[in-house]
Order: sequence, then C-alpha cells, then structure tokens
Amino acid sequence: MIQIIDNKKIEMTPDEHQLYQRIVKSYTTISNKGEDLFIDLFETDQDGVIIFLKPPSKRQTSFEIWMFLMSLMQNQHLRIMRRQVDEMHAEIKAEIQSLKAKK
Repeated sequence: MIQIIDNKKIEMTPDEHQLYQRIVKSYTTISNKGEDLFIDLFETDQDGVIIFLKPPSKRQTSFEIWMFLMSLMQNQHLRIMRRQVDEMHAEIKAEIQSLKAKK
C-alpha cells in the first residue's frame, strides 16, 4: 500500500506502516512532530520504492529512524526480487509443461 512520508510516495506493508506510526508517536512531543525526523532522508521512485538513503546532514534524526528506513528499503527490494523470481518460475514451469505436451 502506498503511504506519504516527507511528501513522497512510499510503498509499505500494513505492518511497516504500523511501525512507522509507532515511531512517529514515540518522538512526537508538545514542541516536536515525529514526522519531521524523516525529512530529507530518502528518495523514492515513481512506485514508492526507496532508491537512495541520504545521510542526515541538514538536521538531526534518530538512529531508530535511520535503521527503520534502511530496513524498509531492504524489504522493498527483497519483495521486488521475490516477485521477479516468482514470475520467472511461473514462465519456466509453463515452458516445461508445453515441452512435455509436445512429446
């Protein structure tokens, strides 16, 4: 599912989004918004996949937030690879079935 973080589309599972919300809530105080700790830390592509993590050079952030973004990026890319492998497997299986049918 697509969510918006730092005015960017980002693809997250419901569990990842729930964790994001808990992190934001834990850093939200009377004077600070937890969402602000995610500002300018990443870039995404048109599908909401993190393609670049930026070191926090303009503002401070938490190691927890940085680790969350690293984990999210890795999980997104693993999901993409899994889909690609599943698609290749289906194509190979179909090709084998068609070869067996020709015998």
